Amino acid sequence: MNCLAVIAVSLLSLLFGYDEAEIVFAGDAMMHQAQLDAARRRDGTYDFSGCFTLIRPYIAGADYAVVNLETPVSAGQHFSGYPCFNAPESYIDALADAGFDMFLTANNHTLDRHARGLRATIDALDTRRLDHLGTYRTAAARDSLLPMVRNIGGFRVGFLNYTYGTNGIEPSDGVAVDYIDRERMRRDVDALRRAGAEIIAACVHWGVEYKLIQHREQESLARFLSDDLGVELVIGGHPHVVQPMHFRDGRLTVYSLGNFILLLSDKTF
Repeated sequence: MNCLAVIAVSLLSLLFGYDEAEIVFAGDAMMHQAQLDAARRRDGTYDFSGCFTLIRPYIAGADYAVVNLETPVSAGQHFSGYPCFNAPESYIDALADAGFDMFLTANNHTLDRHARGLRATIDALDTRRLDHLGTYRTAAARDSLLPMVRNIGGFRVGFLNYTYGTNGIEPSDGVAVDYIDRERMRRDVDALRRAGAEIIAACVHWGVEYKLIQHREQESLARFLSDDLGVELVIGGHPHVVQPMHFRDGRLTVYSLGNFILLLSDKTF
């Protein structure tokens, strides 16, 4: 069974009376070579469905579920694990079948297959009519998708997704990645409020890998988002371990959800 780093947020706790909706946020959905090897079938196809069988009722039972897709998904290309990830499209199928509605794509591995892999990932998500956020075919495509507000259980919830970097690979051929930039964040939050967002979830790829306590830069950015901009949910990923969370003045910060799925040797974590 998967060892989960999942948080379910009841919007009841965010000072909205007795109305309630549930959003599930899951951590990093990785793609290491051991995962590829375990999913490969004799006919050369890949089946990841068994990874999520036991948790599907929980994910699918939420009003909305969000996962960090920490790999490009490129059909017809060589699939690989670390250090340059690339997964088959069936990985998206398995995550969607488990109940995920939104796929976050702004992370340090999003350009592992450069612009071609970024666009192939977006194509795969669009073909399946899945929400996605954080990377875009072009800057104009970003402008057409944002602000992104979804009606979830009667609440108007706005979503944002940013990454600290892309492992030194720069965007090329016109693709756009949402990097951490405080002025951009301010503009994006303002746009969401104007679009009617009652609650904003900013999902941020940040921090230091394998550190159990958040870095001061995470704390500074969390204060900016929560205290200065009024963002209700700050949800972190990237460190690959679970880090502290705190709830203050009706706002929640989760510094790191850790890994959602990571296969090493013959065990799934």
